[in-house]
Amino acid sequence: MKQVIAMHGWCSDSTYWQNWESKFILDGWYWKNAERGYGCLKASEPFWIKSLNRNIMNKRVFICHSLGLHLISTKLLNEASHVILLNSFSRFIPDDKESRSIKTALNGMYKHIGKTTEKNMLLKFYSKANKPYKDSLIIKGPLQKGISFQGRKKLKKDLEVLINSNKIPTGLNKKAKLLIVNGTKDQIISSSTRQLLIKDLGEYLETSPSHWEIKGGGHFLNSSDLINRINHWLKTN
Repeated sequence: MKQVIAMHGWCSDSTYWQNWESKFILDGWYWKNAERGYGCLKASEPFWIKSLNRNIMNKRVFICHSLGLHLISTKLLNEASHVILLNSFSRFIPDDKESRSIKTALNGMYKHIGKTTEKNMLLKFYSKANKPYKDSLIIKGPLQKGISFQGRKKLKKDLEVLINSNKIPTGLNKKAKLLIVNGTKDQIISSSTRQLLIKDLGEYLETSPSHWEIKGGGHFLNSSDLINRINHWLKTN
């Protein structure tokens, strides 16, 4: 059985995966989205379907974007046979000269949540995350209908998770086959943070991860070409 569970990133929602889901379903995959519920969508976390036929090869693929790696349950992550990380990280704030300015910026974002300046701050975040694509392609996610009261609590809590992230989640299956995908024009994840993830996973996993760099790709990765390439990678791994 071929199944996928996908987890979006901070201040996004499961609509991020619309293009992915439709293409994977057409290719015979069973697809489910995890949802944090920042906006009008209900929070949920799906589960792996257990196959009754042990003779069938089961692929349990966890795909996540950015902070999504740190937002999923340990149990679900541990049972994944394949993991695909799109512009993700083990430690978001690098341990170098950039660390102070990045931490200051994140703490500034945190202070805007729940205030009249919240929407403007989030729009600036989306605009930066969307570069180098056209402004018309910005994925507004929860902002389309507004952040909910409970969603705002999660938004702050999850930003704290991002700020305090310092390692690979312990639930990650060490035997999983893993693919790291980075956009070369990503303005959210620093180059130091990208390199640290590769290093950490190389030391953690039993098999070294595969790593792709998408030339000209930004923080949001949704091109049909990339989706097809990842689908092919899963068929051969």
